[in-house]
Amino acid sequence: MKKNSSQAVTLPELLVVVSIIAFLAVLALIALRNQIFKGNDAKRKTEVRRIQIAVEEYEKDYECYPLPQYVVCKPGTGLKPYISKIPCDPRTDSSYVYEHADDICPGWYRIYVKLENEADPDIEELGCTYGCGPDFAYNYYVSSPNAPAPEKASAPLPSGDGGEDDFYGCFCG
Repeated sequence: MKKNSSQAVTLPELLVVVSIIAFLAVLALIALRNQIFKGNDAKRKTEVRRIQIAVEEYEKDYECYPLPQYVVCKPGTGLKPYISKIPCDPRTDSSYVYEHADDICPGWYRIYVKLENEADPDIEELGCTYGCGPDFAYNYYVSSPNAPAPEKASAPLPSGDGGEDDFYGCFCG
């Protein structure tokens, strides 16, 4: 007697294989996303350091730090010859936030950046884990040696309106 056997793939087998491939693809995308964040953050750090060097060189020549209109990426030529073009943020294509002493001849400055990789060790080192700078919207900065420390958020800000239905911890019962 001959047994009639089929060499076909069954639907459950196909579903298992497709789900495994989908799961591995999701893991690869998550890992790739984190690497993209780290790459963008490395570029941001390098660019603000280049801007910092140009600003310090400007200060050596003029005995003042530049005003904000000179430290913008479009058109980006405000600090020539110290830097050929001021770079823009790689993701948003906007200028980095430049804060200075309120004066005609600023005596200090800070350049703020929002890093995408929240686990970056420099964030914790600067104390900007919960945000710092204007509106606590940034988590990394460089500054002149004589700049005062920026304002830093000490804890996450609650997102609710503080009403009876807002819970900020454990709730039992």
